[in-house]
This record gives sequence, structure tokens and C-alpha cells, in this order.
Amino acid sequence: MKPIAIKGLHKLSVLAIVLLIIVSCGNKSNQDKSLVLLSETAVDSLDNIIKDEIVSYKWKISLDHHRMAKEEEAYTPPAIATIFSDSKINSSILENNDPLVAIDLPFKFLAFSEPDLNSVYIAYTSADFISKRHDLPFSLLSEFKSRQDLVLNHFHKSTISEVDLDQVTKGYAIIKIKSDFDFKETVNKLKETINGISGTKTFGVIDYKKDAETFDIELNPTTLIFFGAPEPGAKAMKNTPKLGLDAFCQKLIILENQEGEVWVAFNDIEKLSRLYYNKSTLPQKTINRRLKKTITGSIQK
Repeated sequence: MKPIAIKGLHKLSVLAIVLLIIVSCGNKSNQDKSLVLLSETAVDSLDNIIKDEIVSYKWKISLDHHRMAKEEEAYTPPAIATIFSDSKINSSILENNDPLVAIDLPFKFLAFSEPDLNSVYIAYTSADFISKRHDLPFSLLSEFKSRQDLVLNHFHKSTISEVDLDQVTKGYAIIKIKSDFDFKETVNKLKETINGISGTKTFGVIDYKKDAETFDIELNPTTLIFFGAPEPGAKAMKNTPKLGLDAFCQKLIILENQEGEVWVAFNDIEKLSRLYYNKSTLPQKTINRRLKKTITGSIQK
């Protein structure tokens, strides 16, 4: 077996060293299990660095994709998403701009292992990505980027998984569906639908309009729902774990535009997979299709 190259850690823990010895000396079954444990330890270490930096943030959630999948007797490589929010920064970005930008807020980082389990990385939703995807001046995202950099500065460049943004244009990989109902009823219908899907969990909700009122900023109704189902999510992430950044958990944005129209939008899993890995998979296609059908059925008469 080739040596394990865990990137981004200044040192391996004692447990990781013990596991490395087991990997080298054990049988194939033990090697596989030990390699997963070693990868878990490395991902946990990266994630802990992120969490130490964001301790002062009041709104934050953590999603351990690998362990949640294990509880459902499914498998995806070790990956932990950490999402945290600064209401003032969100509000300043959304003020006088397309509320669809909210689909890429708040801050999101992912500590993850690639499928071979030989390397771990940090991924994040970058200011560059948001700027290109929503055609925003980069200067509008300067404070957002500064806060991101406080986290990223803890890691060597080789640990940070960047994305080639050449193919990203305005509206890239965003699926939009128009609602036949008003904003409040649309939100209620979607929450009811999500809660009614077996195995699906709601991880968090952000009411951007309500948050903005604290800073005397007036926004149109805009709400973001974080939700997902660990078992199908694991299948879709198994060979493309970086999708844990933008597609799992799924982010559902409900917004009312200046014309009073209500729209629902979410990320196109297949396109993001092709952006990160130059491929998409059948489980991703299945989730995309089911999500479109479910949301359309919920908000259209």
C-alpha cells in the first residue's frame, strides 16, 4: 500500500500514528477500516481548527456527512460541513442586490477526504465564486472575503481545494421554480413537504429579511432552508465528496422579487459535480429529478 499523504496537518495525532501502523501491517479488511479511521481523524482535526476560529459566531451548524450516513447504514468518505452566519454581512450583501445571492450565504466550509482516503482538504464557497455566479462587484464581498481569510490562514495552500471558475457565469447551476402561492404560504408548504419526506431532516432556517431589520436594512422576503436526507446524500457524495460543500445539505431559497413574484431556487447537483470532478453520477441525477418534482408539486397548483 502506498504511503498515506494527509495534507494540511502539522502533525498526526497519536491515534493516527497507531492507525498508520495498523494499516501497514494488518490484513486487507483491517487496512480498509483503519484507513477510514485515519481519514476521520484527519478530517476531524481540520474541522476543529475551523470551529476554534468561529467560536464567537452565534448562528452555526455542523453536518458530519460521514457519521450521519453511517447511522443510516450508508457510506460516504469522511466530510464535515461547517456553516456559520454574520447577519450584518449577509444584509449588506443582499441590500439592493438580487436576493438569489442568498443561496450562497452564509459562510460555508467543508473538511473532507477524497474517495481514496489518502488526502484531506478544505473547501469553501469563495467570494470569487459568488461574484461570478451572481455578477456582483468583488468590492461588495470584501468583508465576506476578509472573514473567510481568517479561517483559511490557518491552513497551508496545499490543503485548500480550489475550483476552476472559468465555466461559472451568472446563474450557473441554479434551478429556479416559480410558486403559485404568496411568500408565506410557499414557505409553509415547503416546510410541510420537507418534514413529510421519510429520512429527511431540516438542519436550519435563516430569515434574511428579519435579520436585516436589526440593521435598518429593508429586504424583500427571503428565507433559506437547510435540509437533506443522509442516506441518498451519501450515495450522491460517495465518489464526489466535495459536493458536501454546496449540495449536501441542500439549500432551498424562497424569495419574493420586486414584482411580487415568489420563486424557489436550489443548487443543481449534477452541474456542481461536473464543476468539481468533471463528472456526474446516477444518484445525483436521481436526486435532482426527485427534488424538482417534489418542489414543483408543492408550490404549483
